Amino acid sequence: MTELPDIFYRDPDGQIRFIGHRLRLIDVAERYEEGHAPEAILADFYPTLSLAQIYRAIAFHLENQVEVLALIEENRRTVEGFRSTASQPPTLSDLRRRLQAKQAEAS
Repeated sequence: MTELPDIFYRDPDGQIRFIGHRLRLIDVAERYEEGHAPEAILADFYPTLSLAQIYRAIAFHLENQVEVLALIEENRRTVEGFRSTASQPPTLSDLRRRLQAKQAEAS
C-alpha cells in the first residue's frame, strides 16, 4: 500500500486509523462501499470526523481499492471468528431455572 496521507497513522496492530480518533480507514471505506454518501457517513455514522477527512479517506480508498477491500474482508473474517467462538448468552429458560434453584437454596 502506498504511503498514508497525513490524516492517518498505523497503530501497533497494523490498523490504519484517523489521527486523533479510534476510527479506522476501513470503517469509512466500508460505509462508502455500502452505498452511503460522504455527507451521510458524516451525519449518520462518524460525526466526530470532518467532511474533508471523510472525502480524503474515500479518495485514499479508491486509489488503493484492492488493498483496502482486502483489509475490510480481513476485518469481517476476524469479527466472524470472534462471533463463532463467543459463548451464547443464557436463554430465558436457563435464567428461570437458575432463579428457581437459588430460591430453593434460600428456603
